[in-house]
Amino acid sequence: MEQTAVEPQILSDDDVRVSIHRKPACIVEFDVEASKKLVSEAHKIAVKRIAKEVTLPGFRKGKAPDELVLKNYGSQVDKEWQQAIADLGFRACEKLAKVPLLHRDAKVTYKMKSHSHDGALFTLSFETEPTIPSVDPKQMQLKPVKRPDVNEEKVSETIRQVQLFFAEWKAVTDRPAQDGDYVLLDVDVIEETPPTPLFNHTRFEVKEKAMSKWMYDLVLGKNVGDSVEGVSVPDEDASKEDKEELKPKKVRITIKAIDTATLPILDDAFAQKIGAKTVEELRTNVNNLLEKQANDHVQEALREQASEFLLTQYPFDLPATLIEKETHFRLKQLMNDKDFVKYWESLKTEDRRKTLTTIHQQSEKAVRMFYLCRKVIADANIRVSAQDIPPPATTPLEFLLNPQKMFHHQRNAEIEHAEAFSRLVLEKAEDHIITNATPA
Repeated sequence: MEQTAVEPQILSDDDVRVSIHRKPACIVEFDVEASKKLVSEAHKIAVKRIAKEVTLPGFRKGKAPDELVLKNYGSQVDKEWQQAIADLGFRACEKLAKVPLLHRDAKVTYKMKSHSHDGALFTLSFETEPTIPSVDPKQMQLKPVKRPDVNEEKVSETIRQVQLFFAEWKAVTDRPAQDGDYVLLDVDVIEETPPTPLFNHTRFEVKEKAMSKWMYDLVLGKNVGDSVEGVSVPDEDASKEDKEELKPKKVRITIKAIDTATLPILDDAFAQKIGAKTVEELRTNVNNLLEKQANDHVQEALREQASEFLLTQYPFDLPATLIEKETHFRLKQLMNDKDFVKYWESLKTEDRRKTLTTIHQQSEKAVRMFYLCRKVIADANIRVSAQDIPPPATTPLEFLLNPQKMFHHQRNAEIEHAEAFSRLVLEKAEDHIITNATPA
């Protein structure tokens, strides 16, 4: 079927006649026919502007007669005249069309086709706000998410991990890694060019229950400084989902350090060190935190479904400058990370280009999600305030189990607060969709 062209909207008043054309990427073009009255007013403005800037013999600056200014600075006046016609024309068109600029400082460009004292023909072009579609949550088929188990074994293992934070560490230099040691590893995927870091300076316990079997087999019996290559494969007892997701990859493991750890005694004194009165209370607190983490895991997985639903089912045009601004912001944030700078400097030109493309794609998704979630919030009349931002961790145990909440990497508290508020809007919108979705 042949697509029917959208007819431009035509509006007019005493000053202008304008045809409104909507282009991709939220670009709006005004084809403008300006009246004799408008160009005459613009000409007066142009002469005055030039007169203020020039000096003629026998006259103080800005006091020369218009005729002399026109005679001596005709080309400058004409250039200023065209700009004044465009400025007055845009104000007149804006009043008629009521098409908002993307933001107050958005750039408006013009192309003058013809201009004289009888009138002018020109085109104005600018970015406008995107048109956001309304979202119907019932159109989403919500798939169930398996909740992680929380049991006594997991509570005990979590407490042991907390004990490790306070352990007495001793470097091993006179023997290879053996069962029960702790190794500091760099793991790179080497089937890609350049190799992609999978883990960087990450500590693992050398136990089959604590690390994947392929990693355990590669590390056992190796010394500090050794590099070994192998294939990462899911364990035999891995879930069907993990086996489908974790495809075999060629990897290289570099052993940076081998350590042993002597754990502190698990008694009431240790419990008090991390905010509990007794070991029993510590176990209760850990259990409660693990239950919350399990609930959060489910909710995050459901939110990912909601995000995918929004991005795939509700396409709309976005202004290019917004995406570029977000891309620039993200790249600037990354350049504040020394590890990223080191990684960036190691990349070849083509790989840098690929990295920038990835950042650009992530930025586009972020801007798109911002508009969609804001639309969901507005349509559902959901209240969002700064008071809804989750409070930071308050106990040593919360800090240890949620280290990302303990450290603030942003140097600018204003940016940090804005990002927290944006996450809140995103989560409230996604949660609304999840609540009203259709179960699969």
